[in-house]
Formats: sequence, structure tokens, C-alpha cells
Amino acid sequence: MTRTLAPRDRRRRLVGRLLTLIVLVGVAYLLVLVPAQAETPASTTLRLGFLLLASYLAGHVARGLSLPQITGYLILGVLIGPDVLGILGTASVERLRAIDEIALSVIALSAGGELRLASVRKRFRSIAMITLAQLVMVFLLVAAVVFTERNLFDFLRGEEPRVALAVALLFGLVAVAKSPATTIAVITEEKAHGPVTDVVLGITVIKDVLILVLTALMIPLAAVIARPARAFDSSALEQVLLTIVASLAVGALFGWIIARALRHVEGRGVLLVLAAAFLSVQLSEMVGLEYILLSMSAGFVVQNYSDEGRGMIAALEANSLPIFALFFALAGAEVDLQALGLAWKIAAVVLLARFVALWAATYVGARLAHAEPAIRKRAWTGFVAMAGVSLGIAHLIRDRFPELGASMATIIIALIAVNQLLGPPLFRWALVRSGESGAAGD
Repeated sequence: MTRTLAPRDRRRRLVGRLLTLIVLVGVAYLLVLVPAQAETPASTTLRLGFLLLASYLAGHVARGLSLPQITGYLILGVLIGPDVLGILGTASVERLRAIDEIALSVIALSAGGELRLASVRKRFRSIAMITLAQLVMVFLLVAAVVFTERNLFDFLRGEEPRVALAVALLFGLVAVAKSPATTIAVITEEKAHGPVTDVVLGITVIKDVLILVLTALMIPLAAVIARPARAFDSSALEQVLLTIVASLAVGALFGWIIARALRHVEGRGVLLVLAAAFLSVQLSEMVGLEYILLSMSAGFVVQNYSDEGRGMIAALEANSLPIFALFFALAGAEVDLQALGLAWKIAAVVLLARFVALWAATYVGARLAHAEPAIRKRAWTGFVAMAGVSLGIAHLIRDRFPELGASMATIIIALIAVNQLLGPPLFRWALVRSGESGAAGD
């Protein structure tokens, strides 16, 4: 039984943890200032230990302020990252990037494992209608705002309208994307269950697949619109479709293997799911698959086609604290504050358009599906956060559009930074207000 602390004791605990965090960050900062302290593999390991401890404290401080723990991780990452205190320099962030893939694989396993067929069938109409409404309305509204307000974009001045149209389509694509990792992290942290959770989770998994297809379609199309002399390259779309099918199929087989293994490792499931996450990343790199889709498919199979779903989820939740702490602190350290400073005015326009579009599309889709009022009013908050997928699109745009790509990527990175900081608190608020947070009273 969890002992409930009095408000005064909670405040004391919060202040104590905050002071401890300040002292810890201060000591780490002073150590980094020593001239001989160059970034080496050994010093990176030391920084990793610091990051785990500091993230733990930052998460509890955020929780004490009624914010999600991952907001604490993100803010800590920004503070100790290359653009502020520099405790985690660029080299350290690069060395620790391998953790990102394993963490994402664990989170994807959890996403598939939390997606229960009974819930999907019960709310399939809501999931389908809201997904369709978001794909259409968010894409079109944001693209329309960018096109009509193209004079705000310095790099579009003097360009023909077709170039502005191509840029608008790409921003529409970015606006549709979201952060599955952030959604799963908040749901896991809040121990959330209910209509809003089920619908947001179902849409999150489906959109992760659809965004890959849209990206493979829209980037070549935008290239043709911007420069009509170019031919449309359909090979990218064909390759993506093949990769999606293969990833889901291999993931289903991998899930069967995980389920069989879980039967024989009683008490060691925590290590097994970590090993499975690592293997899914390595396997995907070897044969050219999408490890996130592979892991989602594996988790879905274990949950819905075996008796080991509960054990897998318990093992994943046991891993969640260090995994989330490292992943989101590193995500915060990668936030480009310089890009945010350069592009905040344009980013604010696109941000506002995306917020309005997400709310409107979710409301319209939920009304058409006759969904519960809580879904109509609050489910949109589960789609605010942006992260890895959007960043990947930014990199593709920078590579495929040499003349405009760098400027567009700067704005997209600024959007990601703001949305990633705003998304988790908004989604937690929605879960608490909907009565779906099992941790609201913790």
C-alpha cells in the first residue's frame, strides 16, 4: 500500500530533490570546466552515470510540480546539453546515440503490447475516422497556411508559387507526424487506461506506418513540383511499402519467438525484453528493415496471440524508468536552441496552425464516429509531441532540396523543440481530466 504524504511533506521532498539536483548539476559543470577534461569514451561513461542520476531527480521534481516525468528529463537534457551548460557535449551525445535505438525498440515493443485487439475492435471506428481526419485536415490546413503566408519565409521571397506550394506540402507532411515514443512514455508513466488512451494508442501505431508511406510519396512529389524537369521517382515508395510489409512479417515471427522464450525464463523477463530490443535493432540493420515497426509487430503478437502479454508488459514497465530517463534526456540535449532562436516567428505560425488543425481534425473524426465526449475534447493532446520521425523528415528534406532544405530543416527543428516540450504536459492533463490516469494521485 502506497503511503500518501501530507502536502507539507511533499513540498519538503520536492525542495530537497531540487536542491540535490542543482548541487549535482553544479558539480558536474565544474568538473567539465577543468581544462584537461576532454571528451573521451571514459568521460562519456562518467557522463552517462551522471545523466541517469540527474534524470531520476529531474523526473521526480517534475512530478512534484504536476508535470510528466519525461518533461523533467527533456528540460534537464536541454540544460546540460551542448547549447547551455555543455556537460553533455556534441561528442558525448553522438556516442550515446546507440541508446536511442535500443530505447525506441523497447518503447515500440510496449506500444505493440499495449495495443489489445479487443480495444481496437471496440474503438475501430473512432481510430479510423480520427486517423483519416488528421491525415487530411492537418495536412491541408498547415499546407494552406504556409502557402498563403509564404512572404514570412525569407527563403521563398522571389521564388515562383510552385516552389512555395512544394514547401507547403512538405510542412503539411511534417505537421501530420508525431512522436510515438512520447505518447507511450506518458501512457506508461500514468498507468493510463480508458477510451482516450485506447484511441490515442491505436492512432499512434497506425500513423507510424502511414507516415512512412506519405514521406516516400510526398518528398518525390514536392521535388517534381518545385523543379518540373525532374521525373517522379516511384522506386522510393515501392521500397518503403516492401520494407513495411517485411518488417511487420518478421516482427510477427520475432514476437512468436519472444512469447516462447518468456515461458521458459520465469523471473528473468526484464533481461529478455532488453535482449529482444537489442536483437530487433541489430536484425533490422542487417537486413534493411524498420526496427520500430518490427518491434511493434512483435509486441502486438505477444500480447494478442499468446499468454505471455501480461509478463511482457510487466518486464517492459520494470525497464521503463532508466530507458525513458536516458532517451528523453538525450532528446533534450539534442534540442537546437540556435535553430529555435532563428526561426521562432515562423515556427510560431506553423505551430498555431498545427494545434488548431489537430484539435479540429480530432473533434470532427470523433463526432463522425460518435465517440465519447472525452475523446472529442481531449484526444488531440496525444498528438502534439514531435520527435524522431519529424527529425528524420527534416534530414530527408535537407538532403533532397539543396537550395531550400537547410532553411526548412531549421524551422522544422524549432517546431520539434517546442512541440516536444508542450506535448507531454498537455497529454498528461488530458489523461488526468478524463479520469484515465492511474497514477494521478501518486
